[in-house]
Amino acid sequence: MTDNWKPYLCNVNGKLASVLVNLGLRDSVPIASKSWLLWVWVYFQSPRADGLSEGKEAPTLYKIEDALTSCLSRACQAVLCGRITTEGRREFYIYGETKDGFRKAAREALARFTGYKFDVGEQEDQSWGQYLNVLYPSPEDLERIANVDLLDELVKKGDVLTVPREVQHWMSFRSEQSRALFREAAAGSGYGIVAEADSDGEFRFGISVTRTQSIEQNLIDQTVIELLRLCHNFHGDYEGWETPVVTQ
Repeated sequence: MTDNWKPYLCNVNGKLASVLVNLGLRDSVPIASKSWLLWVWVYFQSPRADGLSEGKEAPTLYKIEDALTSCLSRACQAVLCGRITTEGRREFYIYGETKDGFRKAAREALARFTGYKFDVGEQEDQSWGQYLNVLYPSPEDLERIANVDLLDELVKKGDVLTVPREVQHWMSFRSEQSRALFREAAAGSGYGIVAEADSDGEFRFGISVTRTQSIEQNLIDQTVIELLRLCHNFHGDYEGWETPVVTQ
């Protein structure tokens, strides 16, 4: 197992939520030896109006997370897989080898954080459904996360994200017919067709398109999600984008 923690915003049960999840667990789950889902919900003392946490509480919340992780690792051989911040609380989700001693360990971990109310619970989850179906990002959220990582790299290189430039995207399809249908739809949506190339494998019919735009987070997200959905309409695979670094 490796650590690859990523945050993203979404809606959970119709409410704004901030999720932090360890993507590094994905290739290892379900872990047969850790079949108990353990959760601890900690309620904020001063939540924001949208239900997320105030910055001034962050240091205490980090200490709570560290205390819970340490205590439950010892008591239940447990691993934290993610957390959800929503509706004035932070929900910690942990998978352990046993539920025995869980509630006692959670109380001990939180005992020194006076003024914080909390709830605990457990259930057997051999399939790791909470991680896979709730915490793990959707395909669209994964693209948004990838965009954040790429934009961070561009900013480190001095890129001025607000400057319009040519952005090139790649996608591939299972059949030449699907690629042709995508090409027509993309052109109709204002994308320029750069090139087509065939390769080996299931998605062997590739195509590249471009659009001139600035790449602030919300704008590049909109473009990527539009192309992702267009790809899915024709059973294709969106592979990513690149742009030259623009420093002025």
